Amino acid sequence: MKIQESPISYRTPLREAQVRLMAKRCREMQALWDDAHASFLSEAGWLEKKIVCDFMETAEACGFICKEWDVMPELKTVVISWNGLPQSADMRWLRYFLHSLIRHDLAQELAYEYLTLLLGKVNGYAALADALDAQLKSRQSG
Repeated sequence: MKIQESPISYRTPLREAQVRLMAKRCREMQALWDDAHASFLSEAGWLEKKIVCDFMETAEACGFICKEWDVMPELKTVVISWNGLPQSADMRWLRYFLHSLIRHDLAQELAYEYLTLLLGKVNGYAALADALDAQLKSRQSG
């Protein structure tokens, strides 16, 4: 059996377990920020932190990193303007946002430009986890 080396297509459906695991990792990222946020703005090695590595690895393993997508145009600049998730944030948008967040940060060289770090500051991971859970609930009841 061949092991696929590249990211999957966004057309590949996600399984419930993948979405649940991604929501769990989002909660862990928010907890990381909430527990020790004061040290993050001056701390190097953000992308090497175990929880951050687990978050990124989970995103790839669970199909949130997709080969056809670039980074969302809104996230190509360092400044993240967060007013919460858009009302229209469906599973495809959530997948694209997480893809963009990680792809953006893997291309950065300076810690203060990491969107994965900044998103915790605005409680963004909690919102993402809740939105992923809501997508699961809407599929189960529908």
